[in-house]
Amino acid sequence: MYPPELVAILILLLVPLVAAILLAVLNRDAIRNGIVGVASAVLIAASLFLAYLAWSSPAPILIALEHAKLISVGLFLAELVIALAIIALSLKYRRILPLALGLIQLALLFVLEFVYAESVVISTAFVVNNLSAIMVLIIGIIGTLICVYALGYMKDYHHHHTEIAERKPYFFAMLFVFLTAMFGIVLSDSLMWILCFWEVTTLCSFLLIGYSKTPEAVTNSFRAVWMNLIGGIAFTLAIISLLEIKPLDGANLLSITGIVGCQEMAALTVPAALIAVAGLTKAAQMPFSTWLTGAMVAPTPVSALLHSSTMVKAGVYLLVVFAPVFSHTAVGTALAAIGVFTFFVTSALAISQSNAKKVLAYSTIANLGLITACAGIGTPEAVMAAILLIIFHAVAKALLFMCVGAVEHRIGSRDIEDMDGLLVRLPLLATMMVIGICGMYLAPFGMLISKWAAIIAFLDAPFGWAFVILLAFGSAFTIFFWTKWLGKLFMRMNRPQAPDTVLHTSEKIAVTTTGVFTVLCCVGFTAIIVYCIEPYLAGIYTEFVVTGAMIADNILMIAVMFVILAVLVLAAYFGSAAGRTLPPYLCGRGVDEDGRFRGSLGVYKEAKSANYYMEEYCGEEVLLKPSWIISLLLIIVMFAFAFLGVMI
Repeated sequence: MYPPELVAILILLLVPLVAAILLAVLNRDAIRNGIVGVASAVLIAASLFLAYLAWSSPAPILIALEHAKLISVGLFLAELVIALAIIALSLKYRRILPLALGLIQLALLFVLEFVYAESVVISTAFVVNNLSAIMVLIIGIIGTLICVYALGYMKDYHHHHTEIAERKPYFFAMLFVFLTAMFGIVLSDSLMWILCFWEVTTLCSFLLIGYSKTPEAVTNSFRAVWMNLIGGIAFTLAIISLLEIKPLDGANLLSITGIVGCQEMAALTVPAALIAVAGLTKAAQMPFSTWLTGAMVAPTPVSALLHSSTMVKAGVYLLVVFAPVFSHTAVGTALAAIGVFTFFVTSALAISQSNAKKVLAYSTIANLGLITACAGIGTPEAVMAAILLIIFHAVAKALLFMCVGAVEHRIGSRDIEDMDGLLVRLPLLATMMVIGICGMYLAPFGMLISKWAAIIAFLDAPFGWAFVILLAFGSAFTIFFWTKWLGKLFMRMNRPQAPDTVLHTSEKIAVTTTGVFTVLCCVGFTAIIVYCIEPYLAGIYTEFVVTGAMIADNILMIAVMFVILAVLVLAAYFGSAAGRTLPPYLCGRGVDEDGRFRGSLGVYKEAKSANYYMEEYCGEEVLLKPSWIISLLLIIVMFAFAFLGVMI
């Protein structure tokens, strides 16, 4: 008889895999809808049950398996198939760099399997703690809602893109394989197992980004794969370097619990730097950010999944898990510097974008930079802020991507400048957008910059004053680009009404449910900290103590967040209901019945207003290349510190 927690884990790992197989071979819409609906319901129920078990347990749940060695062999074979698939596709499309990196990774896998096979010990197969429970909920709820949303979205997608061959069985199968891989990453204790699931996410993202098979999609998919192969190689080298270390306390350094509990942190600086690179690539931090912005060519469900509950979350999850290893090390400080710098630069880059998906992409990279910075500092307060950002970013970003995709199909544009008056034209989607923007608006600024504990955590780090300055200016940029978008939604111009189309039921369910989750996260801000995050921190950091002042600060923060959210959402709702369009004030200029004003030579022109984008200061051509150079130098410095074993 299996324990209930193991049953829940097996459901989370096997149900999406079985669903993927069925979706790959069955191509009728009704059957596909049924499979996605049933699988999503089962995954949500299993995620909630496993989270309940984790939060009701006084200690992390450790699960050992009798046939762990046999499973390891199967996962190794899966890694070989992935590596060979990437090599074959690189040969087919004549891509030299992915081919070379794929061959290197294949060679390292053989070294790991045949040279170090006797040294590999898997004492614990799965570990379920409060952090992994949070990640399971994000994947199991947000990830499955995105799959449900995709049912309606893909009908419109192929209606608007008739030139693209319809491959929906392949598309939905890859979405569910993605979910299996993510569950494997956040629940596995063995680094060998995590590495396999890590590479599955690389292959899935590669295949999904290139879904349309256009030249741009193929180029961007290969960029994603070679950048993430760098991370996979770094991860494999980290495992090999850990196998070379023989700790005096006998800790199993191939397990997360063993590494975090190791008493000889000074010996782990090189593996820590390699793991940091793996996390940086997967989380699209500078200088690896372009693979995520390039992924915007994929259908919107792919973008939503990559940004909210898979892929990039795998990167920051790994960094947060190993935050105790980074704490009080020069490697951690360098990692924090890369994260803060990425946050600052990509927040500025978002200002220069009018393409909504591009704004969301840079916003994602910026928020992941904040999480990376917190993980690099590694103190309990910083890790608390990182986990909160992971939660808020997941729900709000999924909501925004789904809204943008639905809006694009209905107004024919994803440009922010075309979204003015959207509260009247598409009131439900626009209101959900307001909620999503509030979730992002408040999260970086309200939960990090305005939180004294986090500021103290950064100030206590070396060059902490510089970190706080970059955080402050980056947050100012964040407020700027979100306010521009929010203002467009509330603006009333003489735009034509959107076509009389109705959201697909699947899209409406996914969007409204995710919107409700965003509001609940704001309302339950204090409960999330007290019941979900603080127990995890207390188990990792013996010095962590919850004070009355921290609880009072949290209650004050939730009050401020809720008031702002309520005011904006109610204004959006009642403004949509009123539907009143006002003519623009043009200083007495003559205006005709269509709202056009009389300009020079008596010519009537449409009255328009547009945001500032400051491309001459914040454009990609201005900021990207210098940012790559600076971030590469920071990575070099991080490795120099790692080889010197510098502690702080």
